[in-house]
Amino acid sequence: SISLFTASWATALLAFSAWVFVLLLGRTRLFRGTFVERANVFCMQTLPGSIDRWLRAGVSDALVGRGEALWLSLFGRRNPVFQVFAIALYLSGLAVFMVEAAPLIPNRYVHGWQWITIILTLAVNMGTYAVACWVDPGFVDAANVGRACELFRPDGLLYLPDAVCRTCHLRKPARSKHCSACGRCVQMMDHHCMWLNNCIGLNNARWFLGFLVSFSAVCIYGSYIFATVLLELRHTRGLVLAMVRDEETGRLVPLSFKTSILYLLDENVLLAVLFVLLLILTPAIVIFSAYQLRIVSLGYTSNEETKWLNVADDIKDEVLFVVERDDGKTEYAVIEKEDQPADHRRKQLVADLAQVENRYHRGAWSNLRFLMAPPVANRPPKKTHHTN
Repeated sequence: SISLFTASWATALLAFSAWVFVLLLGRTRLFRGTFVERANVFCMQTLPGSIDRWLRAGVSDALVGRGEALWLSLFGRRNPVFQVFAIALYLSGLAVFMVEAAPLIPNRYVHGWQWITIILTLAVNMGTYAVACWVDPGFVDAANVGRACELFRPDGLLYLPDAVCRTCHLRKPARSKHCSACGRCVQMMDHHCMWLNNCIGLNNARWFLGFLVSFSAVCIYGSYIFATVLLELRHTRGLVLAMVRDEETGRLVPLSFKTSILYLLDENVLLAVLFVLLLILTPAIVIFSAYQLRIVSLGYTSNEETKWLNVADDIKDEVLFVVERDDGKTEYAVIEKEDQPADHRRKQLVADLAQVENRYHRGAWSNLRFLMAPPVANRPPKKTHHTN
């Protein structure tokens, strides 16, 4: 059986990994209406609200104010705390691998040439992470707002024409969103990632996607290498042919595979910690990567997914219409049920989300190409020279 010390480490890491899983995937459409979404709401809204009410009831307002300021600085403002923690955790896992596992590579299951694959995978992963953290995600400012507004036209549903950011006091380009953490609007905003301490937007989405895909490869490949190391340890420790005395019968019986693995993990606490980390993070990262690839293929961002969910709710509530304007053109309009009898405009109820066109969807392959080589909004368009 596993010792209390190893079990405590594993449990703590399991809880942390589950928390990361909930934070990453809790608000995605994939887990809408599930326990994962409810856990995300509990961690990010219900629990902080309950703590706030409890503190206000029994603690001074000054202490409550400090607590709110701390929460805001951690989750509502750009800061390097989670970024440093993520880097430290990554490097710690890499150090454990180099100390405990690397000496057993190559082994009877993997060849020495696989070090080339290991190094390349890690280099790509760390490189894409660094660039995604460092690159301007596509901040909107007075110098580039005109060009940014030309990249995407408002569709009249998710984005309205002539919108102005109430915080930046600049024209708000379609597909942009104001990030309260960064204090600026971001072009083609996806989300603010606290693990990168940066927004994910038009200019760095490709690096973020590259990081996710390469991190998935690191986790999957790392799990495979980890498994070969454990199997090699079974041989080097003589556990493959080991015999143990059965407590009930007193007879010698072969040591089971499960018991030998548990024994090795108990003897190598750092390997056990790395095992639990890979066990939880691998499916979380792979699912999140697949989710990001899926929304790219469908032509929207995480931010826009929320908007599309709101559109779906409007359709379900039978309040979304295509309305004919005085000039003969049509536009989308939300008309509440109590206001519908008094609205005499020519209109047609939108009965299904399939009737609504996503203007920003170019096709899966074209969406991916656009993401990988986006136009640079802060660079003026090229001038055309004419000769006589």
